[in-house]
Amino acid sequence: MRLFFCILSILFLISCGAGHIPAWKQNAAADTANFIETSFVGNESYASKYFDKLLEDFRMTVDPDEIVKAYLTKCVVRFALLEYSECREVAEMLPLLKNEENTAYYNFVSGKARKSEDFPKKYRDIFEISQNCNVEKANSELSSEKNPTTLLIKASFLVKNNCYDAETAGFAIKAASKEGWKKVVLKYLALQLSYFEKHGDMQNAELLKKRMELVVSEELPE
Repeated sequence: MRLFFCILSILFLISCGAGHIPAWKQNAAADTANFIETSFVGNESYASKYFDKLLEDFRMTVDPDEIVKAYLTKCVVRFALLEYSECREVAEMLPLLKNEENTAYYNFVSGKARKSEDFPKKYRDIFEISQNCNVEKANSELSSEKNPTTLLIKASFLVKNNCYDAETAGFAIKAASKEGWKKVVLKYLALQLSYFEKHGDMQNAELLKKRMELVVSEELPE
């Protein structure tokens, strides 16, 4: 069970080492996994409740570098959902932070990173690829990514930097669909549809519309 939560934890911010694990860490691991799952599925009510619990878990430490992880998780989840923000909650805490990895994640999701060293180590390769916008190489990077959450974050970064094509969205759709993350799937289906329409591929656009009609009746996500 502990390994399960470690795998699902979006940033691997919770220690998964051997030995005694404090109760707050166990609770934070569970609430992190539940927050990610409900956010990606699209259950906003439950996601909000799990975030409140997650924040309270980290606040048990009274350590800014732990507390900020709750806000970072929220920002990265939004990022994976193609919802970009300045991550202001984290920005306000920057003067209190000592953990460089926390700052790196903030720079990444807020769009403030300018060079490879500013990025978390696991996302430096996708940054380098995006610099010259080699879409074929970017898609190859996504095809080899085994962690679905990491794949979504990489795909979103490529979209944000306008270095993607329909196949890029397709990798995100496949990964999210396999996990049952309906909200994520619809976000990337809408992105793929926009791409087809923009490039005049109306045949694939119509097929995609029919696929979307199978699973949703409400308005498409923006």
